[in-house]
Amino acid sequence: MSVAVSLGLLLAGSVALAGAPAVDDVPPPFAGVWRRPDGGLVRVGKDSSSAFLMDFSSRRRWRLEPRGEGLWSLEGSRPAALAQWRAPTLTLSGVAPGALVLEPVPVRTEELTLRAAGDVTLSATLWLPTGEAPRYAVALLHEAGQGTRESLEPYPAFLVEQGLAVLTFDARGTGRSTGDSQPWVSGVRELADDGVVAARALRERVAPGGAGGLMGFGQGAWTAVNAAARAPEDVGFLVLVSGGGGVVWKQEQHRMRNDGRRRGLTGPELVDLTEFLDVFYDARLYTDEGQARALKTLDFQLQRAKRKRWYAVTALPPFKGLPVERFLEVQRKVWRNVLSYDSAEDLGRVRGPVLALLGERDETTPAALTARALNRGLKLRPGAPGRALVKVIPRADHWLAEPAREDQPGVEVVTSDALDTLSAWLRALER
Repeated sequence: MSVAVSLGLLLAGSVALAGAPAVDDVPPPFAGVWRRPDGGLVRVGKDSSSAFLMDFSSRRRWRLEPRGEGLWSLEGSRPAALAQWRAPTLTLSGVAPGALVLEPVPVRTEELTLRAAGDVTLSATLWLPTGEAPRYAVALLHEAGQGTRESLEPYPAFLVEQGLAVLTFDARGTGRSTGDSQPWVSGVRELADDGVVAARALRERVAPGGAGGLMGFGQGAWTAVNAAARAPEDVGFLVLVSGGGGVVWKQEQHRMRNDGRRRGLTGPELVDLTEFLDVFYDARLYTDEGQARALKTLDFQLQRAKRKRWYAVTALPPFKGLPVERFLEVQRKVWRNVLSYDSAEDLGRVRGPVLALLGERDETTPAALTARALNRGLKLRPGAPGRALVKVIPRADHWLAEPAREDQPGVEVVTSDALDTLSAWLRALER
């Protein structure tokens, strides 16, 4: 994914992927939704990093690379798999025992502009099922640092296939939306307000009197919880993916420790990193009182951190020259806006059905800790209508994908448990 990582996101230790490949703004000429001969759905599009092909029948997702006129390789496949485009025909080879000639699926989309607080405009796309009126409607909320509509692929096509209307939008300050996405300006509350605007637009446009919900990914899950708690009349249900329970900074600590482990840090170094993060995420540093003490503590800890191998894991090196006074000023706002947010009380205010999907092997969000926080918080809603399901999916990662196979390292395979659970839960909304 190509993400311009801002000062605040780095200070917050966000999941934004620095050094990601550049984005080619031109999608494949055969981008769209397709149907396999056996009825399975295929989505071709461009996400935040590259062109992709997602085959929902096999749950496999490939990165597409052009290999000649009308030929695209499905990267990572062994043996090689190809997409051949001879307009208007798209043929896949190497995906199934024989060649698959795909049929185009008509897709209805509308471009919308939503008005949010502070004169912010959100550029959005409304996806609609063909034929029947949508059963429900859902707006998708982004992972931190991945605020364009493309980063939400391939879920829109999958959800429309389930009979839902889907709204995707560029988060404020990204893509074609206005506003400021810096976390010292726009935190959980501001992004939740945008989520409410999206949910309200859906209800007015396609689900009057019906259920419009929010589906949040990563930090977007926490945003969705806050939105549903403050506007239960507009948010009828929640789907939370890889987040939403507990305190946001706990997710950041988990992510950085796993990043350090991947970089080869030793056990004692990881302990030292954890001790630094415990100080760095101490709420007392970011209160209005004790400014002198906070500056002294931060200055000492940052100077100490610069001498450690784990320093790079904190994403702080680009700001070595930033005066500690300015550092504290910015980080205090990031702390208050994002990192200190705890969803416990808000979960108790959510009134609609809730589905939470977590990956057992998630190295960004601590699955067990988040699941406990979700279950504990959702139990605080006495007499709330609807139901809650919190599910930790074995072997799944942050994106609910299985571990990569050695013979196909470049192919992402979403767990069947994740897609099956989501489909069944959405169908059950009707009962």
